Amino acid sequence: MTLAFAYVRASTKEEVRQSSNERQKDVIIQYAKSKGYELEFFEDRAKSGKNTQRPDFERMLKSLDAKPKVVIVAKIDRFARSLSDLLKTLEYLDQNSVGFVSVNDSGIDTTTPNGRLLLQILGAFAEFERNMINSRTKAGREQALNKGIKFGRPALKTRNGSFIDKRKVLELKEKGLSARAIAKMLECSTTPILKILRENR
Repeated sequence: MTLAFAYVRASTKEEVRQSSNERQKDVIIQYAKSKGYELEFFEDRAKSGKNTQRPDFERMLKSLDAKPKVVIVAKIDRFARSLSDLLKTLEYLDQNSVGFVSVNDSGIDTTTPNGRLLLQILGAFAEFERNMINSRTKAGREQALNKGIKFGRPALKTRNGSFIDKRKVLELKEKGLSARAIAKMLECSTTPILKILRENR
């Protein structure tokens, strides 16, 4: 039989209690039987899709030397955190000659010409979205600069909201005062004083 990897994931403990992974497995097993695949399961429990630390997901990607024909999931949101994340992972699978199928997402099957075409379309949309975001960010920054808005780290302030005079801090330090003494004199915490002193060593 042809080897296929199957990945299932429950995001929360509640999903685990509701047998989310078992339902995903049933869907995948039914599909695999129709294709004659021998399944090896990888399972993460109570792991959010936004969490990069998904042990079995990582183990699956490191196990591609076993030469599975395809990675199968019940739904695509069990597999990837975002479109860009999906495309990067599918590119990695493709580099290892491994296909990808999402059983409950019509058309997501990179073992077919239509599935590969859909993937290319998704990739084009993702690139378009990145370019639009970059353009908006650049335009917003330029508009802000034209209005006199300054970028960079915020100025350090005292407890009453006034700005800390860095030259005053350095002068007091030259007179032998400790960071704590300077902070007390300027009515602020020691953290910004230490920061100023570190930057002006």
